[in-house]
Amino acid sequence: MKKFKSGFYGAGQQNSGFADIEETTAKTVEKYSSMSREELVDELFAQAAAARRRGELSDEKLAAFYNAVKGMLTDSQREKLDILMRALKE
Repeated sequence: MKKFKSGFYGAGQQNSGFADIEETTAKTVEKYSSMSREELVDELFAQAAAARRRGELSDEKLAAFYNAVKGMLTDSQREKLDILMRALKE
């Protein structure tokens, strides 16, 4: 079982860690919701570059992400993601 701050998930205890996730998600949505598409792409590339410098992002991780989500996308979305993936690998 995975241990969370509030106890063991799946051991009959309520997990308040989900409230933290919801709060973080809401803050993230608020932060990015007012950005234009260009600003979002700039932020994506800045975050990706920082993650690469920290050793947290690799071409293999990008490929794994792409493979995990591509089946859930429309053809148009997949084409846009393909362009982003190629750019992130450069």
